Amino acid sequence: MEERDIVRQFLRVMPSKFDALTFLDEMIGSLTVHELRLKECESREEE
Repeated sequence: MEERDIVRQFLRVMPSKFDALTFLDEMIGSLTVHELRLKECESREEE
């Protein structure tokens, strides 16, 4: 079982007040990945 699946199962049993924190963590992760992709594209253009 992947770590992602374990985390999802754990979050399902958590009270709803943790939903906002989960959403925030997902947003931060998505923005981090987006930023890394932009930096990668910029470095390719410079070469």
